[in-house]
Amino acid sequence: MIVNFYERYQPKAQLGFMEDALLADSLSTDGKYTDLLKEHFKQSHGMEDLLFTPSATSALELAVQLLGLTPGDEVLIPSFTFPSAANAVMKCGGTPVLCDVDLKTKNISLEDASSKITERTKAIIPTHYAGISCNMDQLMTLAEEHHLAVIEDAAQAVHSLYHDKPLGTIGDFGAYSFHHTKNFSCGEGGAFLCKDPSCMDQGEIIRDNGTNKAQFYKQKLSGYSWQCAGSNYMMSGACAALLYAQLLDYEVITAKRKGVSETYHEILTVSAQQLDGKVSLMEVPGYSTPNYHIYYINCKDFETREALRNGLLADGIDARTHFVPLHLSDFGRTMGYSAMDLPNCFSVYETLLRLPIHTEMSRTDCEMVTDFLVKRVREIK
Repeated sequence: MIVNFYERYQPKAQLGFMEDALLADSLSTDGKYTDLLKEHFKQSHGMEDLLFTPSATSALELAVQLLGLTPGDEVLIPSFTFPSAANAVMKCGGTPVLCDVDLKTKNISLEDASSKITERTKAIIPTHYAGISCNMDQLMTLAEEHHLAVIEDAAQAVHSLYHDKPLGTIGDFGAYSFHHTKNFSCGEGGAFLCKDPSCMDQGEIIRDNGTNKAQFYKQKLSGYSWQCAGSNYMMSGACAALLYAQLLDYEVITAKRKGVSETYHEILTVSAQQLDGKVSLMEVPGYSTPNYHIYYINCKDFETREALRNGLLADGIDARTHFVPLHLSDFGRTMGYSAMDLPNCFSVYETLLRLPIHTEMSRTDCEMVTDFLVKRVREIK
């Protein structure tokens, strides 16, 4: 490829931190680098506490378990998302109710979600797609009116804001991802956030195999034992060290990704006449300050999207589609959904095309991508 879809940022400090972690007394979890990670989020956004996990998936599972779902309980989830949230609900005995998305933001449609609330609905799990916020004022109002818990799937939205509030901190619970493809990466990793201190204490127990070991380590108990059903949702010391090196440079990483996004937008806006209505650009609502996780374009139809995708790949530009909506998946169909039950999700699935965006891209790279894109658009009859 001439321009790769993703390249991981390589901070200078990471090898020193990794060596330090590897030589430490314990590589398990919640050591020096976990404390440094907590301090980072406290200093950058005033977050008082997080529990670091192996993935955003495990953070979502932890949040859903804290809801105490019973069989028949329902949770609203956008269909255009990764399966983690739906899996978390089903693992706890609940039923994921798939909702349509807003065509402009690709986030959950509150109108559709509202129409699907029943007496069995217990929670809503919005995904902040591309690091762009849902309208959290409207969403929280809807949740309060119907007494629903809110779990923010902020996997793509670390260091994104809704107005001046960090995503993941507005709902009752939040989940972050530090997967290899995310802005800030340690290969595999995540974080669990929670507003209620008592729920955080219980989350700490569930996270460590249902034991109160954390209280023992804090010298609040003379020993620890099994307290409830739990699992091992712990981030290793090595992953914490890698992640800390990334987050020390979070402003540099964000600025570089912002530069790519703004360059794309600038060039493609100027080229609007050549795009001939076959492509439109992504939109960021005024209430959202994204972390520039994704840059995508909207294509006129499926045929246009595929022509552009295949053409760009032939040119050496690694352009990609994204999620197969859950209701279109093989498993989603077994749940009784058909393609046009959620028409906006179907449309996004067929027309969205992601362009490369990462910290190693130069303005020349961006110009190359947009030049090839415009050329391929002009070839479409």
